[in-house]
Amino acid sequence: MARCIQSNNVWYRGHLQPAWLVVEDGKIVQIGEGTRKRADADYGDLLVLPGFIDAHTHGNNGVSTETADEREMERWQREIAAEGVTSFAATTASFPFEENVAIFGRLASCVGRDEGDVPGAEVLGIYVEGNFIDPDHRGAQDIEAIVEPSIEVLQRYIEASRGTIIRMVLAIEHDRDLAVLDYAHSQGIGVSVGHSAATYAEVLDACCHGLDGVTHTYNGMSPMHHREPGIVGAALDIRQLYAEIIADGHHVSWPAVRLLGRMKGIDRLVLVSDASPLKGFDGALPSGIHIDEEGQFRTDSGALASSSMRMCDGVRNLMLRAGLPFADAVCAATINPARLLGCEARKGSLEVGKDADIVVLDHAFNVVQTLCRGRAMLIE
Repeated sequence: MARCIQSNNVWYRGHLQPAWLVVEDGKIVQIGEGTRKRADADYGDLLVLPGFIDAHTHGNNGVSTETADEREMERWQREIAAEGVTSFAATTASFPFEENVAIFGRLASCVGRDEGDVPGAEVLGIYVEGNFIDPDHRGAQDIEAIVEPSIEVLQRYIEASRGTIIRMVLAIEHDRDLAVLDYAHSQGIGVSVGHSAATYAEVLDACCHGLDGVTHTYNGMSPMHHREPGIVGAALDIRQLYAEIIADGHHVSWPAVRLLGRMKGIDRLVLVSDASPLKGFDGALPSGIHIDEEGQFRTDSGALASSSMRMCDGVRNLMLRAGLPFADAVCAATINPARLLGCEARKGSLEVGKDADIVVLDHAFNVVQTLCRGRAMLIE
């Protein structure tokens, strides 16, 4: 059944304006400027934006990509809608080979499931953060599971995932002749540099082989120096690179977030939660993880173990704490991650023919309602 939604503040054609849209069978079938006398849902002056896309998240409320079965994934998909997320990439970490094969097989069953079967945020694909990384920049990753980049291993992972791996992290300095990067690119898998000691020159060379992203910029990588800009300098300087940012105020300082946002502009900054499976979880913490005095998850060595940030809070932080323009903050959570993950043809903006993924927020960026492919979710 078709439903008409309207507001005086719809993010349409690059700015907020009065607009209406008609949703039917999970798609936006009509949209126009102004308002109608009759609408099924009139949100007044509330903000109506494209649903947020979390391109890098490891879990939520006790559900982890490492262990989740289909039922647990369904709970994650439902609950994540409360922060305005309508789709996400299920992100893994460094685990032994056989564990990875099992993980990819389980997650593959959850990718792209029909909205009629699973109401909630769509799992767009698998983001492989682990294994082909630098041991000295591993952060909270398991050093025993880190291996040299290998086409053969990646082929086995692609097979286990039934082709649902859409993105991976690579320490390019360990990829001899950039063979794994070339192979991933040939398979339609996007590659980001991260957990890496690569130099600026190595990143620039890798960009000629299809590298197009930087994983959680500033964290787990070679820093910027005036004589060796490193990965951070490459993220700031190389236009084609999308730069992920965790805007929680703990992983990166606000001036550093602002600098990255200003350099990447409106179309290359990507807000990610890098959420820990412990986000929102009230149960016992696993061995080796503790919560510090600021409420952040850390390993016993002191490394940050992912974040507890909600995406709606991250968008607010980009504006109010980092001082970035409203448009940049919105695009960082919508169309930019859609482009990074290759789903911009149906996600990331309010346009006819795209999925009816919509979030309604008040002016403090609290979520009032989330529509996942046209279905209104219960927001608690």
